[in-house]
Amino acid sequence: MRKRILLVSLLVSVVGLVLLSVLFTEMYYNGAISQAEGQLKIYMQVFAEEYDGSAEAEGETERISSLLGGARVTLFSPDGSVLADTQSDTSENHAEREEVSEALEHGEGFAVRASSTLGVNMIYYCKAFPEGGETQYLVRIALPVSSEVSVFTDAIPTLLWFVLIDILVCLLIAWMATSFILRPVERLTKAAATSGGKEVQTEYSELKPIAKMMNDMNAELNERVAKMKEDRRIEKLILGSMEHGIVIFRSAEDVILINKTAAHLLDYEQNEPIRSFTEDREIADILAANEPASVYRKIEGRDYNLRFTFKEKSSVLLITDVTESMAAARSKNDFIANVTHEMNTPLTSIRGFAELIAEGGIPPERTKSVAKTIIKQSDRLSNLIRSIINFSAIDSDELPDYEVDLTELVRETISSFEPKLSQKNIALKLDIASGVKVMSRRERLLEIFNNLVSNGIRYNKEGGTLTVTLTGGEHPALAVADTGVGIAEEDKERIFDRFYTVDKSHNGGGGGFGLGLAIVKKLCKRAGWKLSVQSELGVGTEFSIQFNPPKEAK
Repeated sequence: MRKRILLVSLLVSVVGLVLLSVLFTEMYYNGAISQAEGQLKIYMQVFAEEYDGSAEAEGETERISSLLGGARVTLFSPDGSVLADTQSDTSENHAEREEVSEALEHGEGFAVRASSTLGVNMIYYCKAFPEGGETQYLVRIALPVSSEVSVFTDAIPTLLWFVLIDILVCLLIAWMATSFILRPVERLTKAAATSGGKEVQTEYSELKPIAKMMNDMNAELNERVAKMKEDRRIEKLILGSMEHGIVIFRSAEDVILINKTAAHLLDYEQNEPIRSFTEDREIADILAANEPASVYRKIEGRDYNLRFTFKEKSSVLLITDVTESMAAARSKNDFIANVTHEMNTPLTSIRGFAELIAEGGIPPERTKSVAKTIIKQSDRLSNLIRSIINFSAIDSDELPDYEVDLTELVRETISSFEPKLSQKNIALKLDIASGVKVMSRRERLLEIFNNLVSNGIRYNKEGGTLTVTLTGGEHPALAVADTGVGIAEEDKERIFDRFYTVDKSHNGGGGGFGLGLAIVKKLCKRAGWKLSVQSELGVGTEFSIQFNPPKEAK
């Protein structure tokens, strides 16, 4: 801005000086012409006083010209013919010359032009001298004068000096004036830059609108910055609390944003490139392809899905823990395989015996035995289907809980197991507290108790002992202990899996399907009860359940 002001000031001053020079030249020229006209009139009076008409014209004009300092004197006849000329011998008729024609018409005339005979610029004054009412002769006196152009040309060297001085003076004045004018603006600008968001003030009324505009802009900017900071804080809070890992980057080495989860999983530190992006060939290829992709990685013993999405100038990596979902998928596949296997065993037995009967391959004396086997396998298949239905129905069970007398339920149910206890000569020990009540539903508790007691009998040894303990208090507890085969340490984590059995036979014998403990675990987890197991291989096993206080319902 300062340079522009200086340039404009300099241009204006130079143009003004040139225009003034032209104006002064014109004034000087006009003044010189006026002065020459006055001098010529005086010369004409001298001529009139000194001219002797009886003398020779040539001699008189020469004499008077010398009196006039050598001025050119020309004598004309009334028709414009030259009678005498002190500086030219021409006999050309001058009646058409401007000054001569004006003198013939008005008595006198002036003209300024370059002389066609002498080749110099002249000012001419011509006057008619009448006698008896008619013009006797005309006299023209001429003096050399400079032309307007030559006057200006002669002034150019001086003008150049004036221009140079004018430039220097104008530059100095313009610089001082510009500094004086801009100093308040610069102070205002500096105040705005260093105000730290505070209002700026100025004592100049002309600058107050600018100060107000700056204050308004500062206020708006501060508001936007505050909003951006708040948005950034909320964004970090949200991203920091997310279980998923989020990474936004321009390239493998240029990370824009990364939350704590992703930083932990990728062993990332701020201002460092994520090494796995550049060293992992598969991920590097994904970044190079710039196409959405998904890969799986095992990090710290857990399964994670790394999903890449790409925008115009950035890419987003979403890291999701899929350990449970993958385990659920594997469990579902195992469940389907186990169901197929468990159902196929009795079906194969039933079909085989049915085909033998149809083909007459069974002796009459064995028909009854085969029929009992078919009935037994049918019952087994029905029990399997019922167990599967019960297991699946737990998730959709939304019926309300109510208070159940667990003491009464245990006493009523345990008697139904007496035949099985007698078959294996198992002694039953009961330690049941009175009036123990829990919030649940009767069918749920029956399912749990029947499964625990059935397992206690099935995996007990001949002549063993089955102990059922029920305690009351703030946290009622039920325990079922046997003196059977026990559970190996490596099997304890899996005994609650669906279709898992300790004997691993799956041979369709008298064992269970491996759904009983899975149902027990699922019911306890849904109700919020604590299920635990203690076992020693070859000594026995104890399952215990700690219930919630009676007033709590799940």
